[in-house]
Amino acid sequence: MILAEYLRFMQSLNGTTVPADVCKIANLVLQNLTELIPLSTAQGHRVKKVVELAQANWRTISADIQPIPEQTPEQTLPITQLKSLSVGPFRGFAKQEVFDLASSLVLIYGPNGTGKSSFCEALEYGMLGNVVDAESKRFSNQQDYMVNAFTNTFESPEIIGHDDQGHDVSVRANEANYRFCFIEKNRINSFSRIAALTPAKQTELISTLFGLEFFNEFVHNFTSEIDERYIDLVGIKATDLSQKRQTLMGSQEQIKLRIEDLKKLDKVEYSLSQQYKEGSTFAQMVAELNGDEDNPGKIQKFQTELQKPISTKSNVTIADLKTLRQSINTNLNDLSTIQKELSTASQQVSFKQLYEAVTEVQVSSPEHCPACKTPLTKAVVNPYTHAGVELKKLQHLARLQQSLQQLNQSLTHSLTEISQILNTCCIRSTPNPLDTYHNASNMLANTEWWNTLLQQPQDGLSPWQQIEFQVEQLEDIDKEIDQVEKERTTKQEELNQYREHAKEIVKLQTLRESTEEQIIIAQQTITNFDDENSMLIADVESENEVVSRNQAIAIGYDNFVNRINSYKNALPARLVADLGDTVAELYNAFNRNDATNDKLADVRLPLEQNQRLEISFQDDPSTFFDALHVLSEGHIRCLGLAILLAKNLKENCPILIFDDPVNAIDDDHREAIRRTLFEDSFFTDKQIIISCHGEEFFKDIQNLLSAEQVSNSKAFTFLPSLGEKHIMVDFNCASRNYIISAQIHVDKGEIRDALVKSRQALESITKGRLWPYVDKYGDGYLSIKLRSTTASMELRNLTEQLKSKIAKTDFTDPNKSNISSPLEFLLGINGDSREWRYLNKGTHDETDRAEFDRSTVQNIVTYLEQLDTALG
Repeated sequence: MILAEYLRFMQSLNGTTVPADVCKIANLVLQNLTELIPLSTAQGHRVKKVVELAQANWRTISADIQPIPEQTPEQTLPITQLKSLSVGPFRGFAKQEVFDLASSLVLIYGPNGTGKSSFCEALEYGMLGNVVDAESKRFSNQQDYMVNAFTNTFESPEIIGHDDQGHDVSVRANEANYRFCFIEKNRINSFSRIAALTPAKQTELISTLFGLEFFNEFVHNFTSEIDERYIDLVGIKATDLSQKRQTLMGSQEQIKLRIEDLKKLDKVEYSLSQQYKEGSTFAQMVAELNGDEDNPGKIQKFQTELQKPISTKSNVTIADLKTLRQSINTNLNDLSTIQKELSTASQQVSFKQLYEAVTEVQVSSPEHCPACKTPLTKAVVNPYTHAGVELKKLQHLARLQQSLQQLNQSLTHSLTEISQILNTCCIRSTPNPLDTYHNASNMLANTEWWNTLLQQPQDGLSPWQQIEFQVEQLEDIDKEIDQVEKERTTKQEELNQYREHAKEIVKLQTLRESTEEQIIIAQQTITNFDDENSMLIADVESENEVVSRNQAIAIGYDNFVNRINSYKNALPARLVADLGDTVAELYNAFNRNDATNDKLADVRLPLEQNQRLEISFQDDPSTFFDALHVLSEGHIRCLGLAILLAKNLKENCPILIFDDPVNAIDDDHREAIRRTLFEDSFFTDKQIIISCHGEEFFKDIQNLLSAEQVSNSKAFTFLPSLGEKHIMVDFNCASRNYIISAQIHVDKGEIRDALVKSRQALESITKGRLWPYVDKYGDGYLSIKLRSTTASMELRNLTEQLKSKIAKTDFTDPNKSNISSPLEFLLGINGDSREWRYLNKGTHDETDRAEFDRSTVQNIVTYLEQLDTALG
């Protein structure tokens, strides 16, 4: 696990921003990983070893981070499920055993110490290439852990799987692909103890939940930095020479400062040259920008080019022209229609004008008729009122007249725009075949002029076609002008940038000349001193190479430690990213019988130091609590299991391997977790492999599923060794499914035993599956009488009530007859049946009673099978 995670860390160094010295340290650690893992910070053991290895191998260590080896095509094929496992000699297996795993469900049962863990470790080693327990037990060589103690031999387990095409493929170890297929009970146990640890340790336990505690410990044992206690970072000769040069400190400091200035100047010049053009040198930039006597520079060339004038645009487009034509045609059609309507309603127009005139004189003669001067009190009809009423009836004429006016205005505007476009064409191209129409347009752009544009000559183009042709040409010319303007803008921007570069060049050249002159003056001052101490100076120069190497080692190591710690600290966030919703959903499924206010709305996992594991409940989703403060240990175990299962789902792992869930789950949650695994839709498409030492858990799984599902599953029982030096496995163990067991007893003629299993089957079906079915489609509230406060519910009473609920007319399942029919056969339509009497009597011991009829018992088993199948 340490090696696999360390290799993933190294891939984070595979970038241009990572210094070469860091990569060298990383490769050095990788090459000596086995030797470094046992060493800790105590007395600097590990950092001293790193220094020793680095000094001896610094020149030969590669600075290239090699990618994780590519998997072969056979190794990277997507595995949909495991088909078989051949194991041995391996751990407790002294000889080879072959397990047929070709089922979506594989159940492994056996008491503690019978070898189940060896089976799971064989899967772990075959799929991941390592076993976590080997690291926890400090086996530096994992194969030493895998060796069978009695034969002292070891062979790698061979796993065959199905790919997504259904073909058999050999499963090769691929820790990245299969790491989240395994659910380890020890990790859940550790997670449940999170409440006893500090918040900082709580974050580490997220990594522990995913089996990374050994990697965390490995990273923790790197000393934060290499200092003078472990490596010479100054140089003994250099210190001696420095003491002698105290008298020349001023000149030496001056040279040092000026050299640093030159180095900084080099960087500034380099930076400026890269701003100018990537890959260019400062000298190349100066030559290209300023030029020389023979070749003008870019600045002069751009200035000359930008002084050239460019043409103006016509700003006409064929699209606008076609739009105008469409608008004119539409307006002419609409004008014709309105004019026809007004012509048809000419008499109404006259009356409208008359009524408008009457209305207008009302102010001057409000009491008399405007025509005959008769007082309005004596008039048969009030002319003003009559005129107003009639005008309302003729309002549509006003709207037509208004539309006519608007259409004329729009038409005139469009014709004017056409005239302007034609004018532009004639100005841009002379002489022009459109000149005649241009002159006409100067006088009046009307419909007559418009119609002349559309006249088609016997040969050649119509005036309108000429306009379209010329507008297309002008539009193309505008596009060329746009391109020229764009290029001109770009060149102007480049020229401005070049001028800024030229100013900086002058500053830098002046500064360099001044700095170099100061160095020459200071150097002359110390020339005599260097002659007198030439041998010491030579020794210092030789020592500089060693010091430089040591400094590179120290800097690379410090950076390496910072990076690997940052990687370690970020692991929890990467592991549980986007898992919150799924974790809450799985946790609630594990606690499906809890009240709503005890179910989770959200989960906040601790991703950074000093963060806590926080949860909110569905009755108040916005309020978060410390999970360790409000949850019991059993609920915390559920939360840890939910995180692991959510990761399995997030990574689309095809397989779920759960080693001994009985130890990892408390009694209160086992049934709900079984239902989550086998009834809910979360893990429908996954192969599930479960090993457990709890016989009841093993039995409950087989009776939660239908008989058909159990028949299609694989089950193995690991037996006590009884002195054998090899793991004993029952490959044909008896089924714990009551219906299957009942049928087996019938086939063997064990009729009474078949009835015992049949009654157990009915008890399991009614309580575990029939009652929830009734509650889903009808009324699940029952009224059951008990003999005493300690008595269990009567099976007959329970079954009768469930049958009566199904028989009600408001029961919504359309296929309820598939359920009610076998129940009626078992109980009897009128409350009694031979089958029920057999079923009931077969569970009690009696002497001298009549023999059971085999066919009746077979019917009982058949009805139970039908009920089992119908309930799915």
